[in-house]
Amino acid sequence: MLRIINPLKIKVSANNSITVDYTGSDETPIFDICDNDGVLLESGVLDSDETNIEIECLEIGQYYIFVLDGSNIITKKFAV
Repeated sequence: MLRIINPLKIKVSANNSITVDYTGSDETPIFDICDNDGVLLESGVLDSDETNIEIECLEIGQYYIFVLDGSNIITKKFAV
């Protein structure tokens, strides 16, 4: 059976934050932000369909966000 998972959208703002646009299941999804080496830099809860995350600790570079929503893991690469 084909199951379509809602896409994960990331918007990087100039004010040291990213907006995560994600509508998941009935469970509250959690997220992790990692660098290219897999080091965990930030984690938390996506408590609404559009969640703002402060990323002051991130230097210019590329990162990955992992969203755990029930039994689904959604990954997206983004740059700061």
